[in-house]
Amino acid sequence: DIATDYENHILGPNPLFLLLFAGAKELHLPVFPYESDRISTACMSQFESPPDSSIFWDFAFVVRPNANLRAPIMHGDAGGVGGATPSFSMDFYSVNPEHVDVDDFFGDQLDKIQEALALVEPYQRTGEDRGAWTPHLEPYKSDYRIEMEEPEDADDTQKQAYANAAREAFKLFYDAYLTSLEENISPEDDDALIQGNKDGADEIINLLYEEDFVAQMGPVMFKDQDAFDKYFLNAFWRQGYYGEGL
Repeated sequence: DIATDYENHILGPNPLFLLLFAGAKELHLPVFPYESDRISTACMSQFESPPDSSIFWDFAFVVRPNANLRAPIMHGDAGGVGGATPSFSMDFYSVNPEHVDVDDFFGDQLDKIQEALALVEPYQRTGEDRGAWTPHLEPYKSDYRIEMEEPEDADDTQKQAYANAAREAFKLFYDAYLTSLEENISPEDDDALIQGNKDGADEIINLLYEEDFVAQMGPVMFKDQDAFDKYFLNAFWRQGYYGEGL
């Protein structure tokens, strides 16, 4: 039901938008939440500026499976707000490593994961740059993390190659994840698994709320803490919901 609240959700005017979104005075925030019999929430949000321009500056997404599944959380974002170099990250967070093994979850889908990583390898951040924006997520990161950025001083051909690699890697990761979620695992009546997944989901959501750059800027952009909390905690992450009956 929360989707209807964001059908035409406009933020602004706010001087911050002038800095981050090429002088725009308003920001459109479309949010697309989804659920299924295996997914507690699958949400995508974007920043469109100016409204109705079809110019999107940021794209964030999450798929959080039901707590009775041995599955990691899939999360990622792409964009280039405020003149920053365009970048794309995507990962599978095991918030309950005692009961959820990422390799076991993917099984025969790992070939798609490796294919995706090969596509983005030329653009992956390395050294001190890798993980510089997300040190708080280190305990959750997988061996299959995408953390790429557009090459400096790229020409149009290089920018297109980067965008194509990011898009194809996203599609491969997404297909491998959803296929594994549907075919490689089944719901379990395991109290330790369920409670571990609940606790882990709560922990990472709270951590992101406290440490994530968007969460730190959110109250300024929304001009209201409660409005930001509704977007970040309720609409995007659907905090406190773990699947029907769970």
